[in-house]
Amino acid sequence: MSRTRRIVAASTGGALLLGMLSACAQASPFTTVKDFLVAWQVGNYEAAAEHTTGDRKAVARALADVRTQLDAASLRLRLKAESTPGTPDDKGRIVKTSDDQAQARFQIRIDLGENGRPLEYQGQMALRLLDGVWKVVWSPSVLHPQLREGERLAVVNTSPERQTIQDNQGRPLLKAVRTDVFGVVPQQLQNVDTVVKRIGEITGQDRDRLKGRILSAPPRTFLQLAEFPQNSPEALKLRNVAGLQAKSRPKPTQPRHAKELIGQIGPAADDVLSLVGAPYQPGDTVGSSGLQLLFQRRLAGLPSVKVVILDPNGKPRKEIRDFSQGEDATIQTQSGQQSAEPGPVRTTLDRQVQLQAENALGSLKAPASLVAVRSETGEILAAANHRTDGQNRAFEGLYTPGTAFSPVLAAALIGSGGQKAATEQECAAEATVGGAVFTTEARADSSLGLDVANGCRTSLAQAGAELDGNAIDTVLQKFGLTSDRPWDLSNVKNQRAAGISTGTATERAQLAVGEGGVKVSPLTMALIAAAIQNGTWRGPLLIQEPQPTGSEVPQYIEPATLTELQKIMGMGVKNGSAKAAAAGKKKFREGVSTTVTDSQGRTTSWFVGYYRSSGIALGVAIAVEGQVDAARIASDFVNASNRQQPQPSAGETPITVPQP
Repeated sequence: MSRTRRIVAASTGGALLLGMLSACAQASPFTTVKDFLVAWQVGNYEAAAEHTTGDRKAVARALADVRTQLDAASLRLRLKAESTPGTPDDKGRIVKTSDDQAQARFQIRIDLGENGRPLEYQGQMALRLLDGVWKVVWSPSVLHPQLREGERLAVVNTSPERQTIQDNQGRPLLKAVRTDVFGVVPQQLQNVDTVVKRIGEITGQDRDRLKGRILSAPPRTFLQLAEFPQNSPEALKLRNVAGLQAKSRPKPTQPRHAKELIGQIGPAADDVLSLVGAPYQPGDTVGSSGLQLLFQRRLAGLPSVKVVILDPNGKPRKEIRDFSQGEDATIQTQSGQQSAEPGPVRTTLDRQVQLQAENALGSLKAPASLVAVRSETGEILAAANHRTDGQNRAFEGLYTPGTAFSPVLAAALIGSGGQKAATEQECAAEATVGGAVFTTEARADSSLGLDVANGCRTSLAQAGAELDGNAIDTVLQKFGLTSDRPWDLSNVKNQRAAGISTGTATERAQLAVGEGGVKVSPLTMALIAAAIQNGTWRGPLLIQEPQPTGSEVPQYIEPATLTELQKIMGMGVKNGSAKAAAAGKKKFREGVSTTVTDSQGRTTSWFVGYYRSSGIALGVAIAVEGQVDAARIASDFVNASNRQQPQPSAGETPITVPQP
């Protein structure tokens, strides 16, 4: 909720009320009501207090406190018209009960924040004629009809327990870590501005809105304003802020696995608030990246915002409005209304496969990503990232694929050209196609299968250039490559491919060997491997619950083409550059591997293959940003351990930082 204060200009407020009232006699209660409400609305509290019977300073302070106590963005006052707008009819609004007494009714509308529902209620006040001048008989009930002496208004914010992100078995992918929950007891603060300034500097939260939240909260109740893992840099700094209190407890906030995909939670800083929107506000803990950010509203639900009356002891006596009930209990999203109650997000990630993927990449000194998908369904079982600076390059990274992309060309040669894995080819050391020069290690005796298995760039480029563009386009469609738009992964960021073009012979040659402007993601290549294993290309699936709204149309590979493609993939491990994938106890039997350097000098090592274990068929792609034998990483993956992480102990330790 935005807490930006907006003071309405006196001329605007006056016009609002003057349009409802006609010119009245000097001794009429109308004039007093009008002047009082206009002055209150525009923030001229002392002028408003002059129209009352109360102590001028005390009344002015009470009128000003309404904005503060409700952290109001704006306050509007008007007489409730019950006749044609613009007429001077006062029936039902101001009633004289005697020559020197009257009663007035008016409407109060208080905006509690941007995109939030306003608080509206009918106010009332008594008037008395004193020395020929009508005065508002001052009472706290002028502020709200149910407000008594010594009481105040307040806003109570509570958030439901945040739900977790789960694997494909419904087990949490988040682990509990010792967390410091920082907050204040408002009435104990000696200097609100100093505390707010330090919190804002450390957490990036809006200072004015933090201050408004503190001043509007019940003064004797702990108000949470931030939380961080214990001993994190932010937590250590906040512990030194005088006036802040810290409560330490274990909270399931840190990803066990796939941290770049799962994401993090943090304080509602301005940049994050612009993404998650109302009703979240500074002081709340929200998702700041990954699935935690994308599914913030589902995981966290709708914070409860209640306007209450506090008794003189600071305890809630009367609830005026609960914004989490009735029509306020739903969140409007792009796909419709969502319940205010939080819910878990279940992914397709398999904890064992994910752990194996992360452990396989763990020893690398270069950034790397690994994606494993269930070949029969397209479900993503693992999305591992290593040294990628928090980026989910497994989905979002675009790399030059080199000859790891050549099975796609082979499918076109088999399907439209009638070739087979054993079709003889010449693998020359050099070839020029349309002005582009391709070089490779020459082979005296070769075949289509061996050319793909060993990455013979010359033969593959020549074969690609000779193919009809329509034939290649047909195969690209079979592997989900005819569009460069992201897949529908419930809005999870991802990249499919870029730079794919078949217009000229040179472009077809470069496409055949995965070079030129051709870029693909590890996710793209894992799906291609899965399609060759299963015979059907299926779009990726990451989120099981909430159920995705759409999916890609499956693409079927002709049986004859599939048979030859599978032979070629087998040759890649048995006779080609992916031999290291069969080095361990558990072995890949199909796959291709290559190392390619793009025009900017960036080197990527690839393994693309498929594997079957315990009845699960996996399409796998590995991309390493550097020169390594990616096939060896593939062997490490299927032979890696899946050891579990230890859990922290439970408990809670309240800590109070003394005031200076």
